[in-house]
Amino acid sequence: MERFLGQEGWLFRFLDRLWDLIVLNVLFIITCIPLFTVGAAISALYTVTMKGVRKEDSYIVRSYLSAFKENFKKSTILWLLMIAVWGVLLIDIFVIGKNNSALIAMGGCFGVFWLLITLFAFQLQARFENSIQNTLLNCFILAVKRWLSTIQLAGITAMVPLLVIFLAVLSPTALGWFCSLFIFIGFSGIAWVKSFIYRNVFDSIEDV
Repeated sequence: MERFLGQEGWLFRFLDRLWDLIVLNVLFIITCIPLFTVGAAISALYTVTMKGVRKEDSYIVRSYLSAFKENFKKSTILWLLMIAVWGVLLIDIFVIGKNNSALIAMGGCFGVFWLLITLFAFQLQARFENSIQNTLLNCFILAVKRWLSTIQLAGITAMVPLLVIFLAVLSPTALGWFCSLFIFIGFSGIAWVKSFIYRNVFDSIEDV
């Protein structure tokens, strides 16, 4: 019973982690409200979750706000760059090139390239100090070199929008419950799961 209910028991540790993720999720949503701060918020989110999976837990609020401040400049530049490139790609594919298959193909190829970078950009920024140019280059190298991890990360990332579409068709009520749950723990929960993959990828860099 002590193992179950005590402070070292799995139930206590589960509830403690659940509360941390709820607090982290609320912090993330609040700091995303200005929109241009989303990049810094993502970096701060993964700074905390990657510390958590590495058993380097600290005070959630203090750790998050500190990481948000430290990563603000570079992560904001990365975020604005990401949005600008994705915007140009979407315009290229769906507006300018809608009747030009060659232009659509070129946009699609570059879109895959940019997706590989997007999957690692803010997490790499959260973990390592580097210039923006080197961060982008390292993102692509990591995504290709650790292709299995890249597929896993892409699958987890795609899971939420696919689930939203599925629930929207199946049951609007279920979709409402899902969205309510996501507001409490969705972003931080997904970041927590993905952080185990990022930990393995980044540890392989440090071991070299």
